[in-house]
Amino acid sequence: MTEGTWISDEDLTAYLDGEAEEALCRKIDKTLAEDTELQARLSALTLDVDALRAGVLAAFALPPPMPTLPAANRSSAPFGMFSAGLAAGLAIGAFTFATFFTKPAPPDGWAGFVASYQKLYTAETLNAIDQPAAETQAQLLRVSEAIGLDLGNLPAVDGLTLKRAQILGFKGKPLVQIAYQRTDGTPVALCIILSPSQDPMPLTESENKGLQTVRWNRDNHGFLLIGNMDPLPLKQAAEVFAAAL
Repeated sequence: MTEGTWISDEDLTAYLDGEAEEALCRKIDKTLAEDTELQARLSALTLDVDALRAGVLAAFALPPPMPTLPAANRSSAPFGMFSAGLAAGLAIGAFTFATFFTKPAPPDGWAGFVASYQKLYTAETLNAIDQPAAETQAQLLRVSEAIGLDLGNLPAVDGLTLKRAQILGFKGKPLVQIAYQRTDGTPVALCIILSPSQDPMPLTESENKGLQTVRWNRDNHGFLLIGNMDPLPLKQAAEVFAAAL
């Protein structure tokens, strides 16, 4: 690894925790493909799940063996079965903990945060929002100020009805969510994050947590259009927004 491509342990930790910026993630992915030293360093920072699993299992000591009772005492069978079942349950519980709660989460970034939030939305969520156009416009002005981007004249998109705009946040950065609803009730959101480290990116289609997404970056802002719908109409709507923003 040359000096110009040096990646610190802090960068690798942020990468594993899903906190690294997109540019850093791409740099690490590219370097990992050809740098065995970086592969070893990343491996050293990753939890050893097998060892941790063994340690957790060792912490659950099995109960002492039951004393041998006369064969004629049939009441020992149910109790012995209960004791064995309890021990097995403790072992299974320890294995489940080690398996599902100790693996590091894969890098996901702000798009994964948005997708998790969007999955909570239903048609009923947006059906309940019925505010005057003046209030919606005031919300757009507030979110415009938060991210330094004029959103007061968003283009109309066929099949999408603007419901509201709100300011969220991701790792200390303002994150705007503009909620739309399709004619069939499906929630759709245009989300914008202010991040000077965003590299330019053309419209890129993908899927995140079961939802269709279209992402693009421009002028220190990251854009994401997301919804549970067919990819083609979502891409067409994104093209309209991208042309205006």
